[in-house]
Order: sequence, then structure tokens, then C-alpha cells
Amino acid sequence: MDIKIDKISECEATLTATATADEVNTIRDTVVATYMKNANIPGFRPGKAPKSVVAKRYAEPVREEVEYRLKSDIQEQSLQQNEDLKVLDFGQPDAGFQEDGSYSFSTKLTIVPNFELPEYMGLEVTVPSSKVTDEEVQDALQKYAEGSATHEPVERAAAMGDVAVIDFTTTVEGKPTAEFCGKPVGFMEGREGHWLAMKEDAFMPGLAEGVVGLSVGDTKDITLTMKEDFPIAELASKEVTFHCTVKEVREKRVPEITEELFAEALPGKSMDDIRGIVRGNLEGRKQQEIDEAKADQISEQLADKLTFPLPEALVDRENENTVQRKIYEAIQKGEYDVIEKSKGDDYKAECRKETERNLRVYFALQEIARKENLGVSENELLNAVAGMAQQAGEKNLKNFIRKLYRENRMTGVRLSVLTSKVLDLLAKNAKVTEEA
Repeated sequence: MDIKIDKISECEATLTATATADEVNTIRDTVVATYMKNANIPGFRPGKAPKSVVAKRYAEPVREEVEYRLKSDIQEQSLQQNEDLKVLDFGQPDAGFQEDGSYSFSTKLTIVPNFELPEYMGLEVTVPSSKVTDEEVQDALQKYAEGSATHEPVERAAAMGDVAVIDFTTTVEGKPTAEFCGKPVGFMEGREGHWLAMKEDAFMPGLAEGVVGLSVGDTKDITLTMKEDFPIAELASKEVTFHCTVKEVREKRVPEITEELFAEALPGKSMDDIRGIVRGNLEGRKQQEIDEAKADQISEQLADKLTFPLPEALVDRENENTVQRKIYEAIQKGEYDVIEKSKGDDYKAECRKETERNLRVYFALQEIARKENLGVSENELLNAVAGMAQQAGEKNLKNFIRKLYRENRMTGVRLSVLTSKVLDLLAKNAKVTEEA
């Protein structure tokens, strides 16, 4: 296989490669032999169909498999032949089979610029306490009991902590809300049998307080002022009147913390056993928090010490992901004004600064892996891919691996696993101070 890399700038290089027809046929024979073992073709016993018949029957998947292997071999051999070249991204290759049976491949590589690593061993980090107190165990048990609570109808006025079942409609400036907005507005038009949790931040802030003291059959008009960043723009900062009728008042009843409460989840366990299991779960969760705290602080310290230039095209591409991620996270928190903020130059500059810091840390971790002779085994890579497939709901692992190769994502998966291994190494060698 003929492979050639030409560096065209500090951050870019071109990779061209050719596999001869004989090399392509060798890989194709291996792939076809794999299909022959399990081929179920009418007229032949399973696994006994001739090679030519199998090759014709499975021509398209065989062709795809051969191309995946060729691309993988080219990328791996290019890295082996150019150990000093730190490839970050293999780009979108222009590749294909030629008339003479050979295979050609060309792409533009994004490479990491040369830089000097700061001191990375023995960094000082502060982490949460790893101890689990009896109070924390009891609190976890109480939360489980709270999650098993029932809401029973009672004949009294609604109070905070209850659930009030209400019918309601809404108006703005005397008009039905949909008419005022000039369009359907979903739940803001009204509901029947709505379960209103009687707490300050439930549904619409202020609505629960307005229902306090009402009994079954009582009606009341409650006027609330919507926030400036309310997701329905026509209602932002407007006064909306909720015309409410109480249908039921339900009292929350939390069961006692006993073995019976946990009988379905933990059958046959005593309360001592249950407390031990809960403590173990809390210890595992705290260890995860500690690991995350170490990784975050190590990354931040490395970022503060790195100042080398970055490929502009890469920063632009990655910054789009940063902006979208930050918008999504803000919306999840109910901060809807982020959509307008994201259009401003200050917001974009802030995101770009974060993107550049993340990229420099990412490059530094790859360089540390080289210096510390860290690599990713095939089993580690396969385990990572299997986890991704499970998370994506993909049951056919082989098809999922093909998809990753087709989308040119396998190298990224390998680098992600490698990054985690480097952070684990740095965390193990860090100087750790535990908070009280």
C-alpha cells in the first residue's frame, strides 16, 4: 500500500494513498470467507455455498466491508509511518475503487501544531469529601419514600404541600389567550383536571399561592405577570388571568421507611441491609463526583498554561457545536433569553474562547499520551463502541461499527477513549486535598 503525506501548513497536511488490485483482492477474499461461514443461500447447506455464489449474493455489503477495512488500514498505516505527525482529524476523504481494481484515497488532514507541554504530573486539586454520613443515608431513604408518596382526597381547603386538581381557562386584557395571541398557545389556553402541585415553583409561579385556602367547588380569578423571557413571545411581560375552579384537594401522604416499602425493589432485605446498599450507592456516586472534579480541575489548569495557535477552520467548526450546546443547556434550565443573547458578538466571543481552551487541552492530552506511551487496545475500543451502540439503541454491533466507519467517526472514538485514559493517569498522580 503506497501512502504519502505532505505537510502544507502548521495545521494541515494532505494524505494520498493507493492500494493495488492484489491488496484489494486479498482483503475481499478475507471478507467473503467470513460471509461463507454463515451464508444461508437456497439450494446450499448453511455455510457450504461456493465462494463465487456468496460473493455475488452479498456483493454490496462485501464491497462496503472491504472499503471500511481499506480506509482503516490507510489511516492506521499513515500514523505508523509518520509517528511525529499528530493527526487530529482525517477529514472527508475522496476515495473509491478504480477500473483496474485498485483503490485510491485522498484527504486533507487537520494536524496539531507543535507546542511545549507544561508540567502535568502532580497537579493540585481539591475534591469533595468521600465520606457518606448517616444523615445522607437517611436523606436518601426519605427521598425514596417521598417518591412512593400517594395523594389522597381530603375535605378541607388547599394548603401548600397539597395537590389541587383544578379546571382553568385564561384571558389577557379580557380576551381568551389564544385570541389575544392570534394563534393556539397550548396549555396556556386552559386545562381540565390539571394536577397543580402546591409549591412555589410549580407550573406558573404564584398560581399555587393563589389557590391556597380554596375548597372543592370554589372559583377564583388569579392574575399573574409573565416573565420577560416567557417562551411565548406574545405573552412576555403580560398579565394573564387564570380563571380557576377547584375540583379536588389531595393531601400528600409519605409512607414510613420500613422493609415493606422496599420489598419490591429489594425483596427479603432487612433495614440494615437496605441502609448498607444505599450507603454503597452513595459512595459510588461520590467517587464519580470526585473523579469529575479532578478531571475538570486538571483540564482548567492545563488550559491556563497553553497559548499556542489553533487551526481557524477547526475552531470555527467546533465553535458551532459549543454555541448549540450552551443554548441547549440554557433552555433546559428555563433561560429562554439565551436565544436572543446568542445573536450578540459578546456571546459568540465567549463561546469561542471556551472552544479554544477545550481544543488546546484536547491537543495537550494527546501529546501527553504520546509521551507516556498510552494507547487504546482493540478491546477497549470495542467496549467503547458497544457502549455507544447500547446508548443509541442499536442492537446490531457490526452494523453500528460500519456506520461509524462510514461517517468517519471511528478515529474520534479512539481519541476519546485515549483522552479518558490520560485524564485517569493525571488524576492518579495529582496532589489531592479533600474538602471537610
